[in-house]
Amino acid sequence: MNSKPLSFAPIFAAVSLLAFTSISARAAGPDVTWREILATPILDEGLLQSPEGFNDVVPPRSVAVEGIRPFTEVLKAVYETFDKPPETHYFFCTVYYTPQESGFSAYRGFNTTPASLKALPSRKYPSDFVKATYVEGFGRLAEPDKGRPYLAYNGRFHTRILGNRNNTLLDRESIAVHRGNPLFGKGTRAWILDPELYNQFGAVRFQVDDTGGGLYRSQIDMYWGEDDPLGPGADIWRPASCDVAVRWMVPVLVWK
Repeated sequence: MNSKPLSFAPIFAAVSLLAFTSISARAAGPDVTWREILATPILDEGLLQSPEGFNDVVPPRSVAVEGIRPFTEVLKAVYETFDKPPETHYFFCTVYYTPQESGFSAYRGFNTTPASLKALPSRKYPSDFVKATYVEGFGRLAEPDKGRPYLAYNGRFHTRILGNRNNTLLDRESIAVHRGNPLFGKGTRAWILDPELYNQFGAVRFQVDDTGGGLYRSQIDMYWGEDDPLGPGADIWRPASCDVAVRWMVPVLVWK
């Protein structure tokens, strides 16, 4: 799993929200400032103290998609797992996947000019597929090489998608973190408490199965599985069947 470009739209949105807050404060009267609004202390009761309290602050789209339990029911099960919940940390979460060569067609607007990985100059593949494979770590070939259907960013062929310990990555269960993050070690489990991600991945509990030097220490990269790319351009780094690209300020429970 390598680094990938990130959208800065949420940052711009946050700046716009701050500007709106400042305008609202001025409209409320000269005695109220945006600094006072932002300095309002967080109450000890409410936020993350119970599933019901969490439900008060989650986005509106917390209703479960068909086939999975409502998010608040899942949260109750999480809180019942521990006598006292583990310490809460905050991360921004991204998604990575294994791009399928068959999904990179000229008809869909992809650059299919023959290109090769630097580590494998003797083989040629569609240019956009090569870019996506290098960033995502692995790509699924349209035609396997001697029974090995996966091409790694380092130019090697494999029979499965590998994590950082020669383990197999599991769809919608494995996550990758920065290799130097002291919170995570071999076999660390994490509960990612975000309703949007829950609706997409169908779970809140994940396993640290991969690391990446290109990740930030405050980042969790969630493995989606094999998929076609969403589209050409920057969308070659997004799986077509996943609606989430990045989630900011996600509470995560870490338990070793």
